Amino acid sequence: MTSNVTQTQPSMGDLMQHVTEINTVTLGNTIQGKVIHMSKNEVILDIENVGLGIVRGRELYNEEYLATIKLGETVEAIVVDLDNEKHMVELSFRAIGRDKIWSEVKRIFEAQETVEAKIRDANRGGFLVRIMGVDGFLPASLLSPTHAIKQVGVEDKSLLNQMKKYIGQSFTVKILSINEDGDTLIASEKAVSDELAKEKLSKYEVGSIVDGTVVGAVDFGVFIRFDEDLEGLVHISEIAWKKVEDPRIEYKIGQKVKAKIVEIDSDNRINLSIKQLLPNPWIEFVKANQPGNIFKGKVSKIVAYGAIIVNEDDIQGLCHVSQMIDQEIESAAQIHDLLKLGEEKEFTVLSLEADEKLYLTMLDFDTAQKIHQDMSNEPTEA
Repeated sequence: MTSNVTQTQPSMGDLMQHVTEINTVTLGNTIQGKVIHMSKNEVILDIENVGLGIVRGRELYNEEYLATIKLGETVEAIVVDLDNEKHMVELSFRAIGRDKIWSEVKRIFEAQETVEAKIRDANRGGFLVRIMGVDGFLPASLLSPTHAIKQVGVEDKSLLNQMKKYIGQSFTVKILSINEDGDTLIASEKAVSDELAKEKLSKYEVGSIVDGTVVGAVDFGVFIRFDEDLEGLVHISEIAWKKVEDPRIEYKIGQKVKAKIVEIDSDNRINLSIKQLLPNPWIEFVKANQPGNIFKGKVSKIVAYGAIIVNEDDIQGLCHVSQMIDQEIESAAQIHDLLKLGEEKEFTVLSLEADEKLYLTMLDFDTAQKIHQDMSNEPTEA
């Protein structure tokens, strides 16, 4: 007679009870397995003397950690279920991956090594970045000269649009601070560029001539980039020999220019001059002129003591009130009767002085000289 015996398939949990003496597998344990399958959504491990284990979904941790895992290698995972619906051991990389990534992040931070930061998004303060699987922030103030936006006075929306062009790019940075509990960090690209700049700057000295490109223009000057990532400021007073009202009118972004290094301070800030490479119009003027010559210019300013006259080369001269008519002028209103702002008129050079002072006259030259001499001999008040 045949007996009816019901045979059931043993579960993964039943099988594990028979292998506990060989390989203990319990919830929360860390086990090792060989990677036999990898995809975007899951990783399957062959666990010796146990069977198959699977890591999937959010337990994969992140793409950066998965990128470190290779098919055929043995890796660690944590047991979260002894027998899932696929009759596999359910595993997790989260704690393992986080510990390994943060261990490497801390090592790089302490060693002050450089690392790549991928730009994920931008706001007015800077960039949201991803570094080795950890979210971080790169302040706009800590960008290198290559990526810093120098234009000021633009609307926030325009500024943000300029910053967003960097999304998807990777910058080489140093980690400034870490917050392991919050899973965040702060990075600086400027720290990297400053080191490179210091090394490059060692081959330059005050007086060196550089070929550069205008990368920014502001009220107080223009920024010139040279030698790839070195950057210096040409102050408004060093742009030209003439008086510059707006640097943005004189130079445009992208324009090529030569400049002279006039200072490198203790913080490796570089100050440049463009005008020192240009002919000094005053020197040329002195060479070509002497007292008694005609000076043709426009009346640019009228003050109580006289009028400022400027020629086409931006040479400025003063026509003192005593040199306008042969009688005493008592108020600026009288000067306005004699000269009009913007009026072009011929004057006579009265004197050229070493400190770039030019005195002009509207009088007969001999008379003008005597008045000028008398004024020069007047005692000054103590």
